[in-house]
Amino acid sequence: MEIRPTNRMNKQPQPILLFAAILLLAILPSLQGAEPAPPYPLWDGHETVADYARKVSLPTMKTLELGGGVKMEMVLIPAGKFIMGSPEPVPVDEDWFYEKMGVGAIFLAVGSGALLVFIGVVVIRAIRLSRRLQYSLARFMAMMFALSVAVLGGEHWWYSNKLLKKAKVEYQKALVNYKMNEGPAHEVTLTKPFYMGKFTVTQEQYQQVMGSNPSHFNSAKNPVETVSWDDAQEFCKKVNAASAQAVRLPSEAEWEYACRAGSSTKFYSGDTEADLERVAWFDANSGNTTHPVGLKVPNKFGLYDMHGNVCQWCQDWYRNYKADAVVDPQGLIQGFDRVLRGCSWRCRFEYCRAALRDPFFPDRGTEGIGFRVVVPVSKAP
Repeated sequence: MEIRPTNRMNKQPQPILLFAAILLLAILPSLQGAEPAPPYPLWDGHETVADYARKVSLPTMKTLELGGGVKMEMVLIPAGKFIMGSPEPVPVDEDWFYEKMGVGAIFLAVGSGALLVFIGVVVIRAIRLSRRLQYSLARFMAMMFALSVAVLGGEHWWYSNKLLKKAKVEYQKALVNYKMNEGPAHEVTLTKPFYMGKFTVTQEQYQQVMGSNPSHFNSAKNPVETVSWDDAQEFCKKVNAASAQAVRLPSEAEWEYACRAGSSTKFYSGDTEADLERVAWFDANSGNTTHPVGLKVPNKFGLYDMHGNVCQWCQDWYRNYKADAVVDPQGLIQGFDRVLRGCSWRCRFEYCRAALRDPFFPDRGTEGIGFRVVVPVSKAP
């Protein structure tokens, strides 16, 4: 019996199926190398925390009950992306200052020369006529004008030179900070939101959990201080056991991201000392003591005292930055020093910057060191 192929076997591939197969082969390599989308949407830098919270179906705040009526308020920090650290400082444009100084020198020379000419003319005229020096109103006004030009030029030259020296000093400071521990600036992505203490841990809260208060400046609503990194870890363990929450110190990346709250300036409030004074207690306004938490202006996320009052412990071991972009950095698994952020009541304003970081012994504390805690989001998106 002769077996003939059926019509189905004789059919040619459909053009649409052929096109789909070619398209799949073309995009398959890119699909294999594509990074998975983050589990939560990233904060766009403009929406409010309340809007973001509604989008991801999370409460904007969380409260930890510490016992005895003492509570700890936590605020939601959105998942997001930011530039961590300080950018490489731009060298001083000395030519620009020299041009300004040159203009001042020209005015000084012209004004001084004209003044000498006027005085010379008056003196020579008096000698020739054998009489006392006499000034007409016109000559007097001309001499005053020449004197004003000379003074203006001299002041312009002096001020430009002063600014140049100041710019060189600031550049050298920024360069040292960048090279030592604040650079290179690099992109960090935090793929999950988390809750962070609205305030640094207070003495009242620490006393309730730990049964003691090591602070030098004793006041219930002031931040607890003179605590080591080890002390902060013990506090977290005890709160964990009592609240069934994964309370911990923030990673260094979480701390800076939360502090900046979308800003790229030195402080979340701006770049000047006046900007810092609105949001922080530091050497210029602290009176050499800590102050009750929450008296200054909060940042965009609703966090208080991220600059000044007390330095704040981070979870990480201290290490130098790398230029590579990172996702959810966890830091080293071992090291010598832990990281401090935010600076304290005794710091000069330039040391309270969001990017500044300090290494310190984890088993020691001073009257300028405290901490705040975070709680990860446990709910699946």
